[in-house]
Amino acid sequence: MHGLHALLRPFTRLNLLRVARSSTTAFLMTATIAGSTLVCDRASFAQLSDSETAELFVELNKPWLRVPEQEKSSTRLFTAYLDMTNPPKPIGADFNQTTVAPGMEGFADVAKWAETNQSMGEALIALENCRVLGVPYGTEGVDPRFVERGLVAVIGIDGDFTKAEFRYIKALETISAYAAAEMYRRCEAGEFDAAFAVGLAHLRILRQAVDQTMFDEKSAALVMLCDALSVHRDVIYTYMEKIGVDRLRKLAFKGYPFLSAGDTERLRRLQMPEGDLVVGEVMLKGAFDAAGQADLEQFSKNFAAMQSRSEPLTGFGAAKRWSKIAEVHGSLDASELKLNDVYDDFWRRWRMRPFDQLLTVPTVLSQLNPVKYAAVTLVAKDVQQLFALRSRLSAEICGTVVSAGLASYRVQYGKWPSTLTNTYGESLPKRWDYDVYDKAQKGFIYESLGSSKRTVECEYGLVDVPGCLLYARNGDNEGNKAARHIAGGMIDDFVLWPPLRALSRGQGE
Repeated sequence: MHGLHALLRPFTRLNLLRVARSSTTAFLMTATIAGSTLVCDRASFAQLSDSETAELFVELNKPWLRVPEQEKSSTRLFTAYLDMTNPPKPIGADFNQTTVAPGMEGFADVAKWAETNQSMGEALIALENCRVLGVPYGTEGVDPRFVERGLVAVIGIDGDFTKAEFRYIKALETISAYAAAEMYRRCEAGEFDAAFAVGLAHLRILRQAVDQTMFDEKSAALVMLCDALSVHRDVIYTYMEKIGVDRLRKLAFKGYPFLSAGDTERLRRLQMPEGDLVVGEVMLKGAFDAAGQADLEQFSKNFAAMQSRSEPLTGFGAAKRWSKIAEVHGSLDASELKLNDVYDDFWRRWRMRPFDQLLTVPTVLSQLNPVKYAAVTLVAKDVQQLFALRSRLSAEICGTVVSAGLASYRVQYGKWPSTLTNTYGESLPKRWDYDVYDKAQKGFIYESLGSSKRTVECEYGLVDVPGCLLYARNGDNEGNKAARHIAGGMIDDFVLWPPLRALSRGQGE
């Protein structure tokens, strides 16, 4: 792997900020970036000079510094959120964007809530063409109302860089529930243009959120956008006859393919999270002494607590274990180099095409010595988990484009097409018949069922599917006749059309 790693290094990204070690004087560090200040008590970490501190947070917030304020949506979006009334139920497993639908218990209250908050829909539409969401990291200098309502991203809680909370995600979940409710409310009233105007704007806002720079917030935004696309397929299936051919074609050709400028079916412009590297370097520095050697006390304090939070069952004896590790751990210089190697490796993989043979080579992270570089292994985010979410998002977007095209064909001709090729050009753009899980790159699997039905096992139980089936292959890269559905799983298939959730409601599940 070392030979391959060296061979590919000329193609790597520019090295991120490497913050030099400094004195051991404790101080309160602050850095104002784009109207916010990140505050962190440095007492438990190796210290940085004032200039190094400012440079660190400039690097962390650099993506937003390059974007004019009017092209960031978060401030105006959160201002609109502050004016929203509380949803009829708390946002959670029982009430979220995927549970909203006519016929649900309390839908009248949900629809009334959506109608009362139409100003949020107006805000979504006004902000849909912004370049980024641009939530800054920190709370000082942020509108106090945002801080009070949790519309912030906090890193270094109580001076501990192992702790971060992306509290604004809860607001995005509420806005997502609103968007689903508003779409259904508008469709029930026959206002389809208004419904999809809000729905598409919401998708574009979530696409902005997907480009936040930290692993946890990016993961949450990816799942939220995938779920939102599934809501759109539900809405299309429920109302396709009333939506009409022209609107469905417009969605397939001019709506879903353009959630972000420059995106393609492969989502190559979607960025890998790199803010975690900047924070990871600080976390490492906090556990080494001025000579760059592991500090037994800080290793025990910092990393035992971090491991216990992520793996509670390993908490017993963790402090003693990390003290022992500190005695043989690599130096700070070597650890920083390994951390950067881990992210360089992930970055190269992120840019590769699906099924590139180099993707089968073990990652640098997986090959780290588990003792000598235990701290690196702990602070590095295994962003390979995002590879699977990106693949799922590609399938969701492409599948929604094709679903809109299938619906328009059905409405126009009164039947489902015998093959997908019959829909190319007229009902949907051919290039979006793209299955990211297909090694042969021949597109999704489509089956015309005629008068028969296919039973699919899924999280809603056994669902009978009439008419046709559109599905992706999932992580095993094989079609399995859609016997079992898992959205973006490693096995079985990913059924995109008809939407199983909508079918299950009709079948009383």
